[in-house]
Amino acid sequence: MDSPAEFGTRLAAITPDLFVTKILLAMNVVIFLAMIVSGVNPLQPTIDNLIHWGADFGPKTITNGEWWRVLMSMFLHIGILHLSFNMFVLWQVGPFVERLLGNLGFITVYLVSGLAGAFVSLAWNPYVVSAGASGAIFGLYGALLGFLLRGRDSVPSEVLSPLIKNALIFIAFNAVYGFMRSGTDVAAHVGGLAAGFVCGLIVSVPLTVDPLPQRGLRNATVALGAAALFIGIAAKLPRPVDLQAEIITFGVVEKSVLSSFNGAIKQAQMEHWKDGQMADEVEKHVIPPWATEHVRFTRFKSVTGPPQRVISAVLQYMEARQQAWSLLVLGLRQHNVVLVQRAMQLQREAKLSIQPVDQQGP
Repeated sequence: MDSPAEFGTRLAAITPDLFVTKILLAMNVVIFLAMIVSGVNPLQPTIDNLIHWGADFGPKTITNGEWWRVLMSMFLHIGILHLSFNMFVLWQVGPFVERLLGNLGFITVYLVSGLAGAFVSLAWNPYVVSAGASGAIFGLYGALLGFLLRGRDSVPSEVLSPLIKNALIFIAFNAVYGFMRSGTDVAAHVGGLAAGFVCGLIVSVPLTVDPLPQRGLRNATVALGAAALFIGIAAKLPRPVDLQAEIITFGVVEKSVLSSFNGAIKQAQMEHWKDGQMADEVEKHVIPPWATEHVRFTRFKSVTGPPQRVISAVLQYMEARQQAWSLLVLGLRQHNVVLVQRAMQLQREAKLSIQPVDQQGP
């Protein structure tokens, strides 16, 4: 085995210029600075801030077809602490892996690992808002592991030891950070690590031979294979509900229908409508749009995960409103005061039932 100095000289001769790591570092920092200049809190960006800047979020990425997010999210960070540590680790491990795999091999592994982490995250929990370079950096360590598996004795222990130490610190930090911050995207880390390991097995070339002629074919194999895999996964992923957008749509319908109902009550009082006139108004202008929206919202009944509670509450609310209006029509046509009073009581109960959902948000 070469001495550390000889090993370093040989690596430098194989990959003389290191520029990809520097470009990646610059891109992450510049995007974070742009976020701050736009008014984003550097310590704790909001969920809306992250989504606006391109964080990965199933309803946006999958359902709305905003697939650019799987790439953009790799360059966004959830606060300066998140950015600083990821960039520190990238600066530590990046140059070595770039020399080991070559410039194109390095960027191929980095991007494929980051994208794989994003896709695993989308499949595991599409409602997590995901951002950060951690998945891609885990992929670099995975690639290093794959390289070592193919040539265990090719890297001197003096060179390998600090890399292993940094890897353990990186994993420990992410474990602690995940414990402190609920919703940390562990799936992206696991996906990036696994993808990097597979990539490392494929793109690694023994340092005992000239790796340059083989690098191009191996890199192309990984890139094309990953592209085909990602396209296939994207086509098969379930389409999660954009609950926030659906609640907004429902709110517009609700406001319109309640406005019609309250307007009818006022007009009936002012013009002294007969019971049949009020019943006709409710049947023609209140119940039909509400029933249509109820049918539309019922499509989301089978949705699982965090949105399920909100969807169930909204459906119960809509059913209670519709039942109350149907009972009101019946009471008006039969001139039954008891039924009319019961209908109005149901309206009040329905309104109260939805308030906890409104307060917690979608």
